[in-house]
Amino acid sequence: MTDPKEIVKEGYDRLSSDYRTHFAASHEASYEPWLNSFVQYLKADDKILELGCGDGLPVARFLSQRHRYLGVDISPAQVALARANVPEGTFEVADMTKLSFQTGEFAGIVALYSLIHVPIEQQPALIEAMHNWLQAGGCVFAIVGAKAWTGIEKDWIVAGTTMYWSHADNNTYIKWFSSAGFTIEEIKYIAEGDSGHTLIIARKE
Repeated sequence: MTDPKEIVKEGYDRLSSDYRTHFAASHEASYEPWLNSFVQYLKADDKILELGCGDGLPVARFLSQRHRYLGVDISPAQVALARANVPEGTFEVADMTKLSFQTGEFAGIVALYSLIHVPIEQQPALIEAMHNWLQAGGCVFAIVGAKAWTGIEKDWIVAGTTMYWSHADNNTYIKWFSSAGFTIEEIKYIAEGDSGHTLIIARKE
C-alpha cells in the first residue's frame, strides 16, 4: 500500500473546499457545543494547538477569537484555505507525528478526527508527545475511534479521492491516554449511522 500519510495528504489536497461543502452543516451543528465544553477548561489568551486543522472551519475560527491558536495539517491545500478563512490564526503544514515543541508549551490541544488518520502503531507515541507539550492542568480534546479498524475508502466524498483511517477501539484509547499520564474528564460516544467515534477530554495533572 502507498504510504498512508501520503494517501491522507493527497486525499485532502484533492478534496480542497469540497470537504467543507460536504460537512458544513453537520460540523457547524455539532462542533460548537463540543468546543464550548472544551474551553471551560481554558483561560482567555491560552496557547492552543490543533492537530489536523483542515480548512480552519469551524474550530480555528472559534478558538482564535479568545486564544493564541496554532493549527497544523499535512495537507498544503487545507492549510492554504485555513489561512484565508481564519487570518487571525497561525497555520503550518506538517506531519503531526514529526512535530517538536517545548514541554508545557500549550494549555490545550485539539485533535478532532485527525489522530485516526495516523497509522495505529504511531498513535500511542503521539498521545505521549501531546501530554509532554501540555502544561500542568492543560487539556486535550480529541475525537478518536470507537471500534478497531484500519483501511482505505475509495471515492470518498468526491470521485477519485482515496482516504485512509486507522482506529483503535474505545477501551484502547482510554488505556493509551491514561498510560500517557492523562486523567479522563469527559468521554462520550458519538453515533454516526451504523458506527461512531469517541469524544475524549483529558487533563494533564
